[in-house]
Amino acid sequence: MLRSCFQSTLAICVAVYGGSAFAQASPPKLTAPEGSNVEQLGDSMIVNGRPMTIEHVTVQRPPADVLRHYRKTLEDKTSGKTVERRINGDEILARRVGDQFVTVRVRPTASGASDVWVMTTPMRPPVSAAPLPAHLALPAGSRVLSNVETVDGARRAHTVIAMSEAATAATQDFLKRSLGERGFSLVASDSSREDPSRRVMLFQRGTEDVMVTIADGPAGRTVVLNASAPK
Repeated sequence: MLRSCFQSTLAICVAVYGGSAFAQASPPKLTAPEGSNVEQLGDSMIVNGRPMTIEHVTVQRPPADVLRHYRKTLEDKTSGKTVERRINGDEILARRVGDQFVTVRVRPTASGASDVWVMTTPMRPPVSAAPLPAHLALPAGSRVLSNVETVDGARRAHTVIAMSEAATAATQDFLKRSLGERGFSLVASDSSREDPSRRVMLFQRGTEDVMVTIADGPAGRTVVLNASAPK
């Protein structure tokens, strides 16, 4: 659940801010509405070599009240203009605070309360982009769209999204061979003949696992690698 929520939050931030640049710095702390439950997503997070923080806030107040709270909080932090957008039913506030960029997403719940995600990213670029872990190699010609690293407790996770030029079967064979050479075993596979455009495979090596999803779509062939291992 947290991973899917993070991915949608990241997509919204990109839609609001475009190709923003990042650098390590202390993120500004936004005060949550009174009575909120605040959860930090992971101990640390790196997206394409760039540090990021995400807070998940739940509060029994309607979205209009929550938006007013965060508008005032952002205005109190710095001068400048707050960008406001509505994307897929979510209300988005985005604003630069010092050398950081803050995005607040507010989503109404079925009970009339609010589900909030607060994401903070630095403005300047990193010294270098983060390389992929060696066991998450991709076929030649692949283009990495996103490389997300998350530390949560005793586990470290990577989510890699890429576009592959190779055919679905060739991409599948490459990953089987590459992971097999590194000691991973294929423990589950969903390659139904009814949907030849999609493959899902689970590989394991001791306490490490890699979930592979390969899917054809209108924009090309997408490869998603979800990997988890001890920190």
